[in-house]
Formats: sequence, C-alpha cells, structure tokens
Amino acid sequence: MSEFKAVAKVSELQPGEKKEVRVGLSQLLLLNVGGAFYATGSRCTHLHLSLADGTLEGNIITCPHHGSKFDVTTGAAVGEPAHNPLSTYEVKVKGEEIYIGEKRKLHQS
Repeated sequence: MSEFKAVAKVSELQPGEKKEVRVGLSQLLLLNVGGAFYATGSRCTHLHLSLADGTLEGNIITCPHHGSKFDVTTGAAVGEPAHNPLSTYEVKVKGEEIYIGEKRKLHQS
C-alpha cells in the first residue's frame, strides 16, 4: 500500500491555483483543476526548469521559460518544445487535508 503525506489544506488552493510542495526529496506541484486536485513533478521535461510560475488554464500548465504545455491530469506533454510527460502522483482528500502518495506509472498513448 502506498504511504500518503499531508501537504496542504483544501482551503489553500482555489480552482485554477497551484502550489509547490515537498514530499520526501521530491519537489512537486499541487494543482486545483475545477475543484479536483492533481500532483505533478515541478520541473518541465524540456530543460528541467521550474513550472511553479507557469500559467494554469483549465487542465493545461504552460512552462514560463519556453512555453511547453502539459495536461496536469495525465502528465502528457501537449505543446512543444517538451515531448516527455510530467510525472504524476496519487492525490486524495480527507476532510480539509490534501495528501500526496506514490508516483503513478506512465501510460503510453
């Protein structure tokens, strides 16, 4: 069974907002997409620069450095120059607490 770590409160993230969090040694992004929470790696897969200041529109985050786009619900790279997906993580909400668990396995389309 996966171990989940509390990283934030539901009230900290309104729809369309994101927050960088640390889980163990990993720096991750926690995102609120229409009231559902998702967690991804916090580094663009193009040049490994931070996505923390990227723009989140719907379920797409745009890298502030070179414009790569990712679907945060799946991790898929949907806009160049990035081609590789972001890592995604299990998220669950219990009461007011948001928890992040294990890295999900990458699914190839």
